[in-house]
Amino acid sequence: MSASNVRSIESLERFHAGLTRLSGDWDKALQEVRMMVHRAEDYFSHDRPKHWRHQVTLAQRQLSEAKDSLAQKRATVRPGDRPAASEQVKRVALCERRVRHCEEKVRQAKALSIEMSQACNEVLGPLADLAQQCEVLLPTAAIELRRLIEQLKAYADP
Repeated sequence: MSASNVRSIESLERFHAGLTRLSGDWDKALQEVRMMVHRAEDYFSHDRPKHWRHQVTLAQRQLSEAKDSLAQKRATVRPGDRPAASEQVKRVALCERRVRHCEEKVRQAKALSIEMSQACNEVLGPLADLAQQCEVLLPTAAIELRRLIEQLKAYADP
């Protein structure tokens, strides 16, 4: 029969308490990381594209208004009486550049959305493995350790 040399059950108790705390701490940290990843994905997949689509709408509306203003300025009865419309022409050009800029941002936001979605999925995969560690394996180990501690206590107490 083998002999055992139990020196401190209290150290095993402290280890058990630490293991239980570690599981809870990891779970909280993983939830926070998951929330941050989901917020980042939501920001890049929904908020930014929505913002730039709205900006395209506004820019197109401003372009339409600028073109209307230019057309009104140019609409006269006699061609010789036309007032200079250089300010309106500049405004139309500026609005056209703004529309092109916003449309480019929409394309960039879509590409970035796809890239961020892939990056978030790459992070969430390993997080699921860690979640299993803290939700299943660490509590199981703590239960097993508790069982062993109880057996050691029964053995140590005559």
